[in-house]
Amino acid sequence: MERVGFKFKIKPELKAEYKKEHDEIWPDLAKAIKDAGISNYSIFFYPDGTLFAYLEAEDYEKGMEQLGKTEVNKRWQEHMEKFFIKEDKSILGPETEILKEVFHLD
Repeated sequence: MERVGFKFKIKPELKAEYKKEHDEIWPDLAKAIKDAGISNYSIFFYPDGTLFAYLEAEDYEKGMEQLGKTEVNKRWQEHMEKFFIKEDKSILGPETEILKEVFHLD
């Protein structure tokens, strides 16, 4: 099982709305995430709009590729696009930076 941490940015003034969207996550999106082998997925806020996310995946790259091909993920990313701060406007969804794991204790 891979553990993956990453960060991205949203507009800080939209923090409450961003949380509300995730509180009401679409059931078909949640299923697609799980079907892609992704579990234990959490997102945390910093006050400046930076978010830290953590997930576990059977195979992260394969899972993200599978999820990226789903219609529900495409609709979700389009729906959420207004929240993201990013330099590369050509990508759909957040512009993420994968973080290197330094330490883990079971």
